[in-house]
Amino acid sequence: MTSPDAVRRSLLACLAASACALPTPAAASEYADALALERVEERAGSGGNRVLVHKHRAIDGLDSPGYVAAGKEYHVSFAVPAAHRDGADAKLPLVLSLHGFGDSWESVIGNAAWFPDSFVLIPNDPLGTWFYGYSDQLPGGDPNRGTVVNYTERRVLAYLAWFLARYPIDPERVFIVGGSMGGTGATMLALRYPELFAGADARKGATNREHCHWRSQCESIWGTVASAVANNEGVNVWDWQNMAWYAQHHHARATWLRTLHGREDTSITYRQVAGPPGVRPMSFYAALERFGIGHHCIWDGSSHGTRPAQPFAAYDHWDPITDPVCFLRRDRSFPAFSACSGNDDPGTGAGDAVGKDTELGDNTYDGTPQGGLNRHLRWSTATIVDEPQRWAIELCLTSGPHGHRGDGGVTVDVTPRRVQRFVVAPGARYDWTSTGGASGEAQADAEGLLTIRGVPVGTTWTTLAVTPRP
Repeated sequence: MTSPDAVRRSLLACLAASACALPTPAAASEYADALALERVEERAGSGGNRVLVHKHRAIDGLDSPGYVAAGKEYHVSFAVPAAHRDGADAKLPLVLSLHGFGDSWESVIGNAAWFPDSFVLIPNDPLGTWFYGYSDQLPGGDPNRGTVVNYTERRVLAYLAWFLARYPIDPERVFIVGGSMGGTGATMLALRYPELFAGADARKGATNREHCHWRSQCESIWGTVASAVANNEGVNVWDWQNMAWYAQHHHARATWLRTLHGREDTSITYRQVAGPPGVRPMSFYAALERFGIGHHCIWDGSSHGTRPAQPFAAYDHWDPITDPVCFLRRDRSFPAFSACSGNDDPGTGAGDAVGKDTELGDNTYDGTPQGGLNRHLRWSTATIVDEPQRWAIELCLTSGPHGHRGDGGVTVDVTPRRVQRFVVAPGARYDWTSTGGASGEAQADAEGLLTIRGVPVGTTWTTLAVTPRP
């Protein structure tokens, strides 16, 4: 069976080159062909793009022996933007779009309309595995025995490599988006494979299935929480799928993540991301903050499928895929913000959503009813200095109708992430200055992460510069 590390190494090489081959249980160069994707349909998309529908049967390594023997069939759709013409070399971004629980491959083809200027990869997860995987004892066996394998995750990454090898996709601009089960998968893949994805947008996804409405469904494919079945990494799958636990143990590498959750959500409840009190090891919000993972988190008074009559102003937040000033690329550094003095209070997860999905205004959570973490903080990507002896970035707060409304500016901790050339050595000391007049000293931790504490940021551009101490 192919190890996840082997898949990861091959995909990294794939993203660095114009073509690649994927590992299989037999040899590293055979996986792509083993998928045997067959194009079965082409549909006209919106805005002149084309949606190419493919299918394939289950194969060893990407499915359990039982589903391989049964000839389980999958569909995957791929949208080609109008700007692309066959044979053209111009590289365009790719968006990996993950769907919600129970959606069919046909019902999610329309997701391509949201990104008409990008390639869009739309896999299908008909087994409802949250884009992760399931017990190797299924179908028909006892999921409390055997091993939980990341079959679906591998299959999605295999699709990514297959299309990267055949289309002029910009490997520096590969993004993940998703809602509900898809938001769960987007969060998981962003944390698990930060070298592959420039950023992720995860809406109303689960981060802790042990404290989620969907616990019993997950127990049917992963075994019960009490059984503590190990996954193919040798870790209790319920720990591995607890995103706060995963962040705690695997935060040295991280991409950027945006989340949106509704406090009236009775399906994927707000409590599982903000708490609940006593959750092990901590809430997901707390993990993002504590471990310096780039995040932009929003919560509001919506349910899983219903918005309030007066939507929260944060709905018109910026798009880091296409914004000309503050954008994400895999070959550009970015600042991970934490401990911002302007953050709203997410609460502790004490309380719950009550009533039906269409009934709003009756949740019992503590904390600010609607707000966010790092809501108004932006940076200038094009002006980043990322040299061996200097890292500098321009920071500001957004202004305007939905911008920062507080008096003056804020202070925030800044962790340089995805540095390309700047050298951060474990335990080394660094000096920092701000054009706003602030300065100080910081020390990298044992994992080589450097966090600058208490940087002042206002509504005009301020440059933060960091250099090694002489």
